[in-house]
Amino acid sequence: MVLRNDSAVKTPPSWPMALLRRAWDTKELLFTLVAILIVWTLLVRTGNFHPIVLPSPQSVLGSLIGNAPDLAEATLVSFFEMLLGFALGGSAGFVLAVGIFYSPFLLRAVYPFLFGFRVVPKVAFLPLFLVWFGIGLTVKVVMAGTAVFFLILVQTLLGLSTVDPSLVELGKSLKMNERLMLRWIRLPAALPAIMVGAKLGITYALTNVVVAEMFTSTKGLGSLVVRARQHARTDLIIAVIIVTAAAGLIVYLTGRAVEKRATFWYIEEPT
Repeated sequence: MVLRNDSAVKTPPSWPMALLRRAWDTKELLFTLVAILIVWTLLVRTGNFHPIVLPSPQSVLGSLIGNAPDLAEATLVSFFEMLLGFALGGSAGFVLAVGIFYSPFLLRAVYPFLFGFRVVPKVAFLPLFLVWFGIGLTVKVVMAGTAVFFLILVQTLLGLSTVDPSLVELGKSLKMNERLMLRWIRLPAALPAIMVGAKLGITYALTNVVVAEMFTSTKGLGSLVVRARQHARTDLIIAVIIVTAAAGLIVYLTGRAVEKRATFWYIEEPT
């Protein structure tokens, strides 16, 4: 861990220069995207594939444009379910992590089971959740919350357990009780680890929501995939996949921006 050095204040560049710099920084990504489109087009034109097997980029683009209202509505539905699951699962994981940190009994009796369930693919819980919660909103929120719960739990406990002992000694020297120690020393020091769990958890929440929608819903991105499959619309399936990937990227970048703002004093060493 290193601290940011703000001693040298730089004048921010003008927006045209900032835009050009951002475009230059993403040149490798743009090159990869262009290469994929070229290879994809060549495969369609030379491989004699049926459109159901491999639609052309033009037909996928047409599906994106033609189904834009449905895609936008489905994305909003999936986002709403994702945010509910993130809020509930993240809160539960955080509270339980604090409880385990302060309770040796919970650490020995509960945490090993939770850690074991963490490695189970969350989609394996879906049949059981369908029996318990039905096919409505609840099962999708629970699926999203399950993914977030384990990540926040593990990362919060990791952050609380690796606080610099010198900070704890400083709090004790200031006659802080444990409640103040948690608020002013332990949680701020654990925040980088917690934010990593939140940043990854919200993307996994979106993934679980889409999977649940494929089995339980008439709305959302997952349901669009099912409808497209029923009508053999491979172009629409790929369009939904692209929108889902874009939504996941936006969610991740948003989480990364929040992480940088919340832990502005912390930078992870480059690996």
